[in-house]
Amino acid sequence: MPQTDLQTANALAAAAAAALQAGDLPLAVSRFEAARRLAPADRAVLRSLGALYRHGNDWPKAWSVAETGLRITADQDAGFRDDRLAAMAGAGFTDAAGSLAAAWATMEPDNPQARYRFGDLLLKTGRHAAALAELQAALARQPDRPDILVAAAEAAFRTGDHARSRAWLDRAVALDPDNRSVRMARATIMLSLSIWDPGLADYEHRLRPDALLQVTRSLSLPRWQGEDLTGKTLLVVAEQGVGDQIRLARDLATLRGLCGHLIVECAPRLVPLFTRSLPGLTIAASVERRDGRVHHFDYGWLVQHPPADAYIELGSVMLRLWQRGLPPDRPIP
Repeated sequence: MPQTDLQTANALAAAAAAALQAGDLPLAVSRFEAARRLAPADRAVLRSLGALYRHGNDWPKAWSVAETGLRITADQDAGFRDDRLAAMAGAGFTDAAGSLAAAWATMEPDNPQARYRFGDLLLKTGRHAAALAELQAALARQPDRPDILVAAAEAAFRTGDHARSRAWLDRAVALDPDNRSVRMARATIMLSLSIWDPGLADYEHRLRPDALLQVTRSLSLPRWQGEDLTGKTLLVVAEQGVGDQIRLARDLATLRGLCGHLIVECAPRLVPLFTRSLPGLTIAASVERRDGRVHHFDYGWLVQHPPADAYIELGSVMLRLWQRGLPPDRPIP
């Protein structure tokens, strides 16, 4: 490869990494694709591009990149082998991926990645006890990998070993406390067990920027941090799907008792239901638009209502009420 092409490819790869850090997945993908055209046999570029395709659920392209890497390395690169299995499973070929993973784990029993990938595929196909055995074998060889700890915790949870599941989740969070996926994994299991601390705090990590979907709001209000709302107006903003909005609406009547006025934003189709079910609240339809992976919420409609003093996401109401001694599993009149 000419030196100038290599330098340009490296510059594009650096620009792609910067775009990903800024949360712009499409730009990152386009930069790595350009780098690949200049350096088609560069392993680092191929691995990075494949990872972005998987992150964006573009499984056919991820699979193709992994196959290219395996051809370049004469099927000897374990990283590309693992990438292929992940892409195959994502594309729906879970059984085929599981067969290849089983063979890999059998041939290389001391390879933690082989044992992890096989265990993860067993977990995805509902074979929880077998998955737990494989994931424990992976942990025995690489005990400080958050992704293995999270998968093992889910397998333990599915087999009823809640104590071990909690221990592994806590270890994963301690190793990588700012990892959104790790914190959300612990939130999911803790909340399902009605363990509000740390489940509710972990659930707040859903609000962290994600390359797959970013949310912007045309709001200049402060976020409610739990301060006294007597005589004040609070805006509850929509953030979840329709099913989650219905499920989480049980807390709104309680929240109404804490403030002077409550404005609730929800999906347009839910406005009639919420208006009937939640008297005394102002219900407003969300105004949303998508721009690629960016989800915009517009609040021009707020001028029709009393000025709001603060806002809170619907999914965060549980945490604020729990902080006031009102747990999510309390009886609702």
